[in-house]
Amino acid sequence: MINEILEILIVEDNIILQQVIEFCLISLGYAVCGKVASAEDAIDFIKTKRPDAILMDMTLDGHTNGIDAAIIMKKSGPIPIIFLTSSTREEDLERAKKIPADVFISKPFRESDIHAALKSAIPSTATR
Repeated sequence: MINEILEILIVEDNIILQQVIEFCLISLGYAVCGKVASAEDAIDFIKTKRPDAILMDMTLDGHTNGIDAAIIMKKSGPIPIIFLTSSTREEDLERAKKIPADVFISKPFRESDIHAALKSAIPSTATR
């Protein structure tokens, strides 16, 4: 049986963090199927390509934040969403928990945090 490489979408408006996350994912054996900087671009992305999971910053530049984007994305079907956040605002965290998000990772994060979150969020039939 051939192991399929899982594809992850990165939604992060900080270009340096996008690159760090991409490096972590590749070193962990995942593929990055896309990198976008806004919630609107993320919503458009999943209309044409369905990643195995999404790493999404909760606070993004633009009219729509990561929480709102996740709500919209979840309406199109189940998809594991892992929130990256440096927010300590209780209202943001409580709102995100109602989506429901699959996992939260606090910034700053380690590669092992990303790996553990992906293993937890993606159904076991798809993980290595």
